[in-house]
Amino acid sequence: MKRVFTILTFFLLLINTAAYGAGIVKKELSVPSVDGFNIKASFMYPKVKGQKEFPTVVLLHSLGYSAQWWETLPKELLAEGYAVVMIDLRGHGKSVYNSALTRVSWKSLTNSAYAKYPDDVVKVLDFIKTENSKKVFFNNWAMVGADIGGSTAILAADKISYKPKTVVLLSPVVSTKGLYIPVVLANLNMDIFSISGTGDAAGHEAQDYLKKFAQAGFVTYTSEARSTGMIMLKNDNSLAKIITGWIQEYLN
Repeated sequence: MKRVFTILTFFLLLINTAAYGAGIVKKELSVPSVDGFNIKASFMYPKVKGQKEFPTVVLLHSLGYSAQWWETLPKELLAEGYAVVMIDLRGHGKSVYNSALTRVSWKSLTNSAYAKYPDDVVKVLDFIKTENSKKVFFNNWAMVGADIGGSTAILAADKISYKPKTVVLLSPVVSTKGLYIPVVLANLNMDIFSISGTGDAAGHEAQDYLKKFAQAGFVTYTSEARSTGMIMLKNDNSLAKIITGWIQEYLN
């Protein structure tokens, strides 16, 4: 009873749908953060009879965008048998209501609010892990983040007890909105795959700097896209398969 009460108290919404594609289970989540900000996420996995666990990929979007901008990457991952979690970071997409149900945009957030991004992500993942106790989703998982989503991924990976096996960074940044990642990166013993677009001098410079702090492999790749962040997926049709291929090397 205590667990049921806790779920009803702290987690407001869990809706099951199957609209993302044939044979796909999709759940829309609303998870209150520690300060009551409502964090929205989509959680999807292939509908396979008898399968009790899925390797999982968590997607964290670019600053100013939302989980709806991942182009074909979620479908590529689902087609390979992965579960996919897409989170709208606070102030973005559907995650725009605080505890007073006042609408808040990322444009008005202070650095102290951005500092809560990693905790928001951990809160959502802990909820999924708890609610799907009959299935195991986080023994074998990875994260993909674009610019501020990448910084959030690194910081969340440091906080969470069940570590991802790899992190993919799109247009990495050393520090953004107060989220500084080099020192935390030095705490993580996992391979990093970092992608920057053609002509993205800032992204390439950040890669060179972050590589010095990596404790395991730090592999870099230059996309043909002349853009940054998750928009590279729109401008480089091969990128979704390249990211999926990298993840396949780590998740079994």
